[in-house]
Amino acid sequence: MPQDTKRLNGPDVSTPYRIHCKEHAPKPFEDRLGAAFGKQGKRKDGRNLQESRKYYAKIGVVSTAKGSAYVELGNTKVIVSVFDPREIPKQSKFTGLGELYCDFKFSPFASALRKLPQTDARERSLATALTSALNPSVCRHLFPNLQIDVFANVLEDDGSVLAVAITAAGLALGDACIPMFDVVTATTAGILGNRIIVDPTAEEESLCMGGHTEANHGMVMLAKLPTLDQVPEIWQYGNVEVDTLWETCKQLNAACGDLVPVVQHLLVSKVKNRLLELEAESDAEEESEEEKQATEKSTLAHGSGEDR
Repeated sequence: MPQDTKRLNGPDVSTPYRIHCKEHAPKPFEDRLGAAFGKQGKRKDGRNLQESRKYYAKIGVVSTAKGSAYVELGNTKVIVSVFDPREIPKQSKFTGLGELYCDFKFSPFASALRKLPQTDARERSLATALTSALNPSVCRHLFPNLQIDVFANVLEDDGSVLAVAITAAGLALGDACIPMFDVVTATTAGILGNRIIVDPTAEEESLCMGGHTEANHGMVMLAKLPTLDQVPEIWQYGNVEVDTLWETCKQLNAACGDLVPVVQHLLVSKVKNRLLELEAESDAEEESEEEKQATEKSTLAHGSGEDR
């Protein structure tokens, strides 16, 4: 790649000098744990361990896509776009079931830890989990030999990013009028010792993944089809005992149920607004037709008067 001779060409990645200051030195795990969870068991933002952050969601935010959704969970922000079905590229034989192509990307400014613009192993792993969670919900038998593209872009990563992307993708598929068996909701929990932390932030996730002094530590994500009462995907990593995993899944199952009214309200509001638009268009067509008929009658009456 040719260099720009009119500017100073520095390294692509540099380390800020502030990390060498005492106040920015890495803190021990016990100090970070005490700062994240107070003496009363409350978190930094005042939530209980089983309490989730507030959701904000909106559909139809990308005009160029067939369907789209934007979801905020605290400071975690994800936008998902869904495009029309198209032929599966490089497919030489017929397939009775359609396919979902899911792409998962982090924006360069999504997190302070994100430096490389190219796709890394984490993005590929999250895209695979997103595909596994969405496949059972879509009526793929209605799209033989076709592919539906789902693009998830993380604008800001403050924990629980996969669960937010799955919920947003379910909303985007509904906004795109893709036939589905059920909507999809997902939640995340962090495990640190005897603590089950529902909807962890990025700081709490780093504690759960770095708590090697605890017997139980890790992350669990659960996606659910609420009407069918089925779990299409469980994503777990870390060292978690079976009893703790079972208790975590029960809490996540209840948390997924709390998201159902939010998703249903958005989709029902979209249908109602569309019906109102169709009704207004129908009324406008009837009025224009009546005006046209009235104009024709007046023209005929005027013509017959001139003949007389």
